[in-house]
Amino acid sequence: MEEGDFRRKIGWFQFCCCVMVIWNHSGNAELFLGRLEQSHPLMHLQYGIFPAIIRVSIPCFFMVSGYQFFRGFTMKKLGGKWKRRVKTLLIPYLTWNFLYYIGYQAANQIFFLKEIVNKPHIGFSLTEIIQSVVFYRYHPLFWFMYQLILLVILAPVFYLVLRQIWSGLLLLMCLLAGVFYMPFSQPLNLDAAFYYLFAGFCALHGQKAVEATWTFQRGALGIVFLVFGIQISRLYYKMAFIPAIVLYHVLAVMGLWLLINADWLKIWKPWMGYTFFIYAFHFIPVRFLNKTMALWFEGSQAMALFLYLIMPVFAIAVCCLTAKLLWPFPKVWSVLSGGKKAYLEEKP
Repeated sequence: MEEGDFRRKIGWFQFCCCVMVIWNHSGNAELFLGRLEQSHPLMHLQYGIFPAIIRVSIPCFFMVSGYQFFRGFTMKKLGGKWKRRVKTLLIPYLTWNFLYYIGYQAANQIFFLKEIVNKPHIGFSLTEIIQSVVFYRYHPLFWFMYQLILLVILAPVFYLVLRQIWSGLLLLMCLLAGVFYMPFSQPLNLDAAFYYLFAGFCALHGQKAVEATWTFQRGALGIVFLVFGIQISRLYYKMAFIPAIVLYHVLAVMGLWLLINADWLKIWKPWMGYTFFIYAFHFIPVRFLNKTMALWFEGSQAMALFLYLIMPVFAIAVCCLTAKLLWPFPKVWSVLSGGKKAYLEEKP
């Protein structure tokens, strides 16, 4: 696979994951219809069927990030890798968290916005600011970015283990066992570490296989991985066996990567690469539209379903329009978009 095809395929995966994240945050059944039983068709669709399909999005983000960090990695490249991620990850992470904190403070002073944001008690102190900026207190979606920052910081330590095949496999097995015994580990989530480092292991020891030219055999193997992963996931849904869902996510991402031919993804629009900005900003238009329409169309199942289905289109459109307003300020846009350049100039 040529470098341009590889980057475009990565871009497509990240964009599709971003769409799934938006859907994951678009549930509105209770906003429109009040408290419902889980068996209600709209609840079952929004919090049962769709999440089971789209929950692979964040694991995919971790795997893509891990693969890109360790792709061609040596310790000599560590300084450059860290420097780039300060610009594309750390500074945007801190900036967005601060903006969300200030935004909630401001919205709480406006009557009709106060009900929408639904955060009545927001303190104003140095401790509160630190909690907000460093630990994403008012931007919970950034738990993913927080985990990613920890993994990037620890990457050279992990590399010393991953660079050898057997020690790398042992580390991955230990992480998977840790997911079983400590499913809610803090501050580093072991499942996030498993996704990130599994992909890193593949980058270090299987880059040629991962990036090989697509064939029908690769596509067939991808289907096998998907089917096998779905079968394994049943252990999670029937027995709450957490490692099973982790393995399903890995097999699903691997299966989709093998199944999809980069030649099928020739169409690429530059705004599709603004996944960091969309991820960081999308919750605002999603929440605002859902809550506003729920006030106007209270009790309407049809409107709730319609909004849920079209929400990714609406949210991405709002994000792109907002981005366009920021393009005349390249430095601001670069920080808020994770290091992207202004205007529609970039390729994936």
